[in-house]
Amino acid sequence: MKQNILFVSVLLLLLFVAACGSGKVYVCADGSEVASAGDCVTPAPSQTPASTTQTTASQTTTEKSTSQTTDTVASEKSVNYSLSDAERALLEERFAPAKRAELSTPLVKNLHPGDVSVAALGLRNILGGATETFIVTIKFREAKDFSGSIIPTDDALVQNWLGKNVYIPYTLERGEEVVLPIIIDVGNTLTAKGDPVAPGTYIYDVSIAYVTNPEMTDPYQNLILTVQVAE
Repeated sequence: MKQNILFVSVLLLLLFVAACGSGKVYVCADGSEVASAGDCVTPAPSQTPASTTQTTASQTTTEKSTSQTTDTVASEKSVNYSLSDAERALLEERFAPAKRAELSTPLVKNLHPGDVSVAALGLRNILGGATETFIVTIKFREAKDFSGSIIPTDDALVQNWLGKNVYIPYTLERGEEVVLPIIIDVGNTLTAKGDPVAPGTYIYDVSIAYVTNPEMTDPYQNLILTVQVAE
C-alpha cells in the first residue's frame, strides 16, 4: 500500500514539473511576450535612413529653390529707378524760368531691349491763379526705323515701356515747380506674335493739362519724348 502511495506521489510530481516547463515565456526583440521563441515576429527593416535621406534631399531642393528665388528678387531689386543727379542737372540747364514744362533728355539714345533709363520732367505753374492742379499723361505715338519707315507694333506693348510711371494730379501754387521721373524700361517684343524690338526711334507724347473744373481740363504744355533703340 505504501509503495502505491509513493508511486502516485512521484507521478504527480513529474506531471507538475512538466506543467511548469510548458509555461515558459519568451520576450521578443520588440518587447512582446510569447510562449515559444518561434512565435516572435521579425521586425521589418527600418526605413528611417532612406526617409531621412529623402527628407534631406527634399530640404536641399527647397533650399536651392529658395536661393534661386532670392537671387531673382535680388536681381530685380538691383535695377535703379531713381532720378540721377546728372539728369537733374540737365533739367536745371534746360528749364528756363519762363518755361511751363521741360524734359531733361528729350532724346534718350542708345538703349537696348531690357535696358532701363530714367529721364526728368519739370513742371512749373505760371498761370494766374493762386493754385492750379495739373495732370500728366504720356502716350506712345509711333515707331520708325532709321530709314524713316514705320515699325509695326502692338501699341500696348510699347506703351508698357513707360508702365512704371504713375502720375497723380499735382496741385502747385503760382511759381511752384515739381520734378518727376520718367522711367523707360525697354521691352523685348513689339507684337503679340513675339516680334523682337527693332532698332529705331519710339516716340511718345507727353501731355500736361490743368483742371478748369472738376470735370474738365485745358491743355497746358505738350512735349515729345523720343526713345532710340540702337542697332
